[in-house]
Amino acid sequence: MKGILSVTLFVLFVIVLTGCSGNSAPGISSVERQESTAEPLAAPAEPLTPEQPAAQATMPTINIKMANINFTAILYDNESARTIVQEMPFTLNMEDFALQEKIAELTFPLPSAQTETPATIKAGDLSLWSGNNLVLFYTTFSNAYRYVPVGYIEDVTGLQSALGNGTVTLTFSANE
Repeated sequence: MKGILSVTLFVLFVIVLTGCSGNSAPGISSVERQESTAEPLAAPAEPLTPEQPAAQATMPTINIKMANINFTAILYDNESARTIVQEMPFTLNMEDFALQEKIAELTFPLPSAQTETPATIKAGDLSLWSGNNLVLFYTTFSNAYRYVPVGYIEDVTGLQSALGNGTVTLTFSANE
């Protein structure tokens, strides 16, 4: 029993010594450390809070007309928004949904796009939902659904009353 204990202690001693040694024994090949030519990683971005939406590059504005009222929307610079602008002008009959948004299916194909889940939807937000459904929100509320951001109406004064209840006809056109 004493012999087994001695051998075990000796093996542990050798393992500890070789594990603590930072250098290889002379003549034994080891992997050499090479200087890295890669750029250092950038510091991680601060996490977004619900009050701090992701920054989006914007494109020129568009006009959204309902009856005799016009609203100007600023579009985000993404493939979906660019495709929508290429199809302008167009008119949609947008149905009311959940007393917070107007929604209509677009009649032209859109590229697939990355969806986001904004913590808060704001009145005036213009988004795509479930493929080709264009959504114009007229109230602000907490959100748990995924959308493709398209743009927003900057001045929403009178938007909710202009949209009214039920279905509304909207014409979308590019501003020159």
